[in-house]
Amino acid sequence: MSYDAISIIACFFQGQIKMPLYNILCVAAHYPEIAPIRELLKTTTQIINNGGGLIKNVDYWGTQTLPNKMIRHQQIYDKGDYVHMSFLASPPLLKNVNNLLKLDPRVIRWQTTKEKM
Repeated sequence: MSYDAISIIACFFQGQIKMPLYNILCVAAHYPEIAPIRELLKTTTQIINNGGGLIKNVDYWGTQTLPNKMIRHQQIYDKGDYVHMSFLASPPLLKNVNNLLKLDPRVIRWQTTKEKM
């Protein structure tokens, strides 16, 4: 049985869905064009949607200078593109998302938090 996003959100607020709400703040490598960031977001949202999760919000915070130079995947970065995502997901699905971000060469750093219900 498949549900559309509105009915899933309604079931969540009625207490019928027990998936936790997660937030990810991701710092991606800065590129002159936005296409690699779009592709990263597309891949991440596809994994969440295909795994039974639900994207609540995606915010692109823009390019910012990093507080310190960061090394990731044998590259040194001083600028990054910040992206914030909120989504409902099961813990195994969150593990898949974290594994994707860990292996993706476009990702410099990320932090996952779980919202209290």
